[in-house]
Amino acid sequence: MKKITYTELFSAMLVFELGSAILFVLGISAKQDAWIAMIIATIAAFPLVYMYVVLFKKYNANLPQILEAAFGKILGKALSAIYAIYFLYIAARVTRDFDELNVGTIYKETPISAISIAILIVVLYYLMFDISVTIKSAHILLPTFIFLAIIQFFGVFNVTGISIKKLMPILNNGLAPVIKAAFPQILTFPYGELITFMMIFPEIHLKKDLNKYCMALVAATGLWLTINTVEIITSLGVAEAARSNFPFYQLVLIMKFGSFRNLDPFYAVEIVIGGVVKITVFTYAAIKTLQSIFDLKEYKFLLLPVGTIIYALSIIIADSYPLHILIGLKLTTVYIHVPLQIIIPLIVLILSFIKKPQKQQ
Repeated sequence: MKKITYTELFSAMLVFELGSAILFVLGISAKQDAWIAMIIATIAAFPLVYMYVVLFKKYNANLPQILEAAFGKILGKALSAIYAIYFLYIAARVTRDFDELNVGTIYKETPISAISIAILIVVLYYLMFDISVTIKSAHILLPTFIFLAIIQFFGVFNVTGISIKKLMPILNNGLAPVIKAAFPQILTFPYGELITFMMIFPEIHLKKDLNKYCMALVAATGLWLTINTVEIITSLGVAEAARSNFPFYQLVLIMKFGSFRNLDPFYAVEIVIGGVVKITVFTYAAIKTLQSIFDLKEYKFLLLPVGTIIYALSIIIADSYPLHILIGLKLTTVYIHVPLQIIIPLIVLILSFIKKPQKQQ
């Protein structure tokens, strides 16, 4: 494992968080108040992510090892197997997101299966090396994200029909829809997905200032996504943002920067970078979880079978894109994200105060 710095880890986590989140208007069920839902969810994300860091520091171990320490070997391994399936499932979901984006926008004549294979070949190539390669690559590519975000910020002012009035009236339907949009949807996606980094923290030997950088990450992610939400709604309007499969891409199509038009190829690069990093981290988490469950010395022989499973799941996960989104935002959030991202880690944290954790060496 090559040495990883805090700034490199921060960059990788930020690219991971933004990977697929920027494609959508999170919390659009709150209509013009989606940006308020984003802020509320961001505030709630601070204690959630802090809990992940505390658990890592208490046990000095990865997630499966923590589960075994907290629940015993049999139950711990059973829960670890569930998390391995979860990581595989979310890797497949993110792959399908980017399949649909590419097929629905840029490569309209390309089969979804071909896009999946192309993405997963890159992901598996990254995983032939240790995770530091992915982290360092994300750090190198983050300036591209920032540069394109700056262009988007100024370019959106040239969009015909942009108006701050599209955010009005504020809280016209009360606070209830905003709270409902923030919890658990935005809290679990993207913030709760940082639980995957509990499989990476032990690998990079960073502890002292980890909490500070994770809190800064939550703040940066919240600010970025809030601005993104405001830009999309003020440009497209609530109705169009809710109707569009990929409102971020829809905004890019109508955006101009000076004499430049058709900026979508540049943002396709941003989307691909984020997608590959996010899928790679989820796939790595799944493989490392399997390695821990079966006490394997090496995990690289798992790459091909795991990649095949993710590919198959990405194809069969839903018959159509609307169904894929419905499952992801409704069923997955409540019945999968909440138990695995919030409830089980919270139980482990409570148990860690009842009985002193035995730190892994």
